[in-house]
Amino acid sequence: IPIIDNGYSIPYLFIIGLLTSIHCISMCGAFNLIASSGIKPNFKKPILYNLGRLTSYTLIGGLFGFIGSFISLNNTLNGIIIILASIIMFIMSLNMLKILNLNIFNIFPNIKIKNKSSFIIGLFNGIMPCGPLQAMQLYALSTSSLILGALSMFFFALGTIPLMLTIGLIINFFSFKRKNFINKISAVLILILSFVMLNRGLLSLGIDISKLTKEDYSSYLKSNIVDGVQYIDFDLTFMGYQDIVIQKGIPVVITIKTNHRSLNGCNNEIK
Repeated sequence: IPIIDNGYSIPYLFIIGLLTSIHCISMCGAFNLIASSGIKPNFKKPILYNLGRLTSYTLIGGLFGFIGSFISLNNTLNGIIIILASIIMFIMSLNMLKILNLNIFNIFPNIKIKNKSSFIIGLFNGIMPCGPLQAMQLYALSTSSLILGALSMFFFALGTIPLMLTIGLIINFFSFKRKNFINKISAVLILILSFVMLNRGLLSLGIDISKLTKEDYSSYLKSNIVDGVQYIDFDLTFMGYQDIVIQKGIPVVITIKTNHRSLNGCNNEIK
């Protein structure tokens, strides 16, 4: 996943989207599977799903660009949006698993689109809390312009469509039995993702649910204190880094060891 910053021209963001679409398959794959397939082959569903994604990304880009013209992004507002999205995803997954019998799409009674659920699922993708998407939202924010913000997200979304649409079309060639199995797997993945999103939203609000239980720090990497300064270094890999523990109130010097292959859109910057 390439580094996204405001040094790129807006048309170049299409190429960024093409490269990022590989990440989209893993992050949004469950949504793509459930939105693009049905009992019978239906090639309109993946098209509507991706049209929903394109619409959502463009509108959100315009909104962030407009907001950037007079205020900076607020962590509290971001956290609330993520929490609301996680609740919708949780309800959606329970519906798909037939644990609940609620049709959340009935809240859009005036949308006259065939297979509208696929389009609406695509709209929800615009508030997914993934690294590349949030980097693009910050890019749109930095434009300080409704039009430029919308264009930046439009070109980025357009770049993610070819691969996502291809996967959606291929799914329609699967047998009913296989698609039914895929739908159940997708429901479980969305359920898990809803809890991940909820945790991220709570962290944005300053709520760390991991602190509700006493944590064992014996396996954590500990700092060394030299002349009143604590030093700690760790290896950063593609999958993450070792947990560390430092002492409060003492200056810290952190050394991160990594290689170029371990950098991606989620960890390439530390502020």
